[in-house]
Amino acid sequence: MNFRDVRNQIVSGLSEYLEIPVCLSNQVSPEMEYPFVIYSSTSPYIPDAGLGEYDWSGSEGKTVETRREQPACAMSFTACSINREDILGDDEALELAEKAQGWFLHTGYDFISRKGITVVDVANVQERSFLQVDEEARRYGFDVMIRYARSDVRIVSAIGNVAAIQKGESDE
Repeated sequence: MNFRDVRNQIVSGLSEYLEIPVCLSNQVSPEMEYPFVIYSSTSPYIPDAGLGEYDWSGSEGKTVETRREQPACAMSFTACSINREDILGDDEALELAEKAQGWFLHTGYDFISRKGITVVDVANVQERSFLQVDEEARRYGFDVMIRYARSDVRIVSAIGNVAAIQKGESDE
């Protein structure tokens, strides 16, 4: 699995649960209709402490080397709203952020774990509002640390008979 796969699984699951769009932040596109959630990948790859686990297999003179590890990644999610007719944007953004946070903490646990993803840490919800021309854009968000299994594969040259190589009698 790679970060893109992890991100896509998380974003689609969260969007389905919240029943609103969850989209990448800082995009050049028209503003969406409120409410919505934006996300950013703050650290797409955080290696684990080791060198990884290595495995070799092969046939017909080709050796396949596989390196496995369990890196983490950090993502930030922000629920966005504004005041509308009968809706207080601050309340709506806070409720959406808390609902999204709850998905990572409990509600989405089975969905996430079935995808081979583990939630390591979910930070507290914080206010992230800003002044948008003449109105306050109401935003609340939190960060999530996720761990997943990653495999990298490469084909390596097989080493021939060491004694023959030392004598200069290579198979090639």
